[in-house]
Amino acid sequence: MTLPFRRALVTGISGQDGALLGAQLLRVGVAVVGTHRPATAANGPAFWRLRELGIAGHASLEFRALDPLDARACRDLVEAVSPDAIFHLAGQSSVAASFRDPVGCVTANGLGAVQVLEAVRAAAPQAHVVLASSAEIFGMPEHAPQNESTPLAAISPYGLSKLLAHGAAASWRAAFGLRVSSAILFNHESEWRDVSFVTRKLSLGAARIALGREDSITLGNLDARRDFGYAPDYVAAMIAMAAREQDGDYVLATGTASSIRDFACAAFAAAGITLDWFGDGFDEVGVERGSDRVRVRIDPALFRPSDAPLLVGDASRARRELGFAPSLDVAGIARRMVEADLARERGSTL
Repeated sequence: MTLPFRRALVTGISGQDGALLGAQLLRVGVAVVGTHRPATAANGPAFWRLRELGIAGHASLEFRALDPLDARACRDLVEAVSPDAIFHLAGQSSVAASFRDPVGCVTANGLGAVQVLEAVRAAAPQAHVVLASSAEIFGMPEHAPQNESTPLAAISPYGLSKLLAHGAAASWRAAFGLRVSSAILFNHESEWRDVSFVTRKLSLGAARIALGREDSITLGNLDARRDFGYAPDYVAAMIAMAAREQDGDYVLATGTASSIRDFACAAFAAAGITLDWFGDGFDEVGVERGSDRVRVRIDPALFRPSDAPLLVGDASRARRELGFAPSLDVAGIARRMVEADLARERGSTL
């Protein structure tokens, strides 16, 4: 694949999407400058994904510390790097954590995006910016599936923070002529997901239980239904967005919704354990078939104050214009994640 840009700036390079994005760009010969938090040492523990992906010491990968809320630092970095494409991924990524620090989340994700866009406007107005937006901007939509025309109504601090960033992208595109595209990302998982996310909590928990290192795991709302895709597919679509001459917003999703209970069954099945479910509400438990061992329990404290019962996306535009094609279903994603966690727990390489 040949891309029309040769130098990219990736904010938040150490996260799941940033690391995967960096790996895909380096693979096709694009030089990458990746940013990390000023308090985080480059190549420290937080960079485990880049080491697993084999790019931590790549000759065409450079690391820079950046606080996106620092306007001067953003402008200086964009001016120094002079990128052709900018992928803004840095910020607070947890919906659950946003309820604990709503102001911090809205500031980091919303104002951080504004500062990055202002830096681009001042120092690299020719660059194509791709913003990581989120399906959480839809709140509790009345109709499914959701697409680029679905009304926006965030119901969580995280959703509001992404709605502000999403709106800023549209505003800077219209008001200042910047090429800015928003990737409206539905849930996208992989073996490089953070352990704070329920899917990775499930894959790691299932792996540890299968190895006899844990007895059970605790979850929140099992009935919440989400559109789970495989993260490398979504990152590839973001690169395709940056490669386009025209900007625009794209829903990235599979079009299929699965409950957290479904994902739990898939993860445990990948670890060789079949779950049967008993009880209702907070008393529901997942029991290992053929035994009386409770492997999944419910904790009311893990329920979110507001949580959309169903988010599922229509990615028709992305399929048509970007060639976006989800490669794995929930069972396939869970299998990849569990196999990776089993390998890590056994101390072997992926």
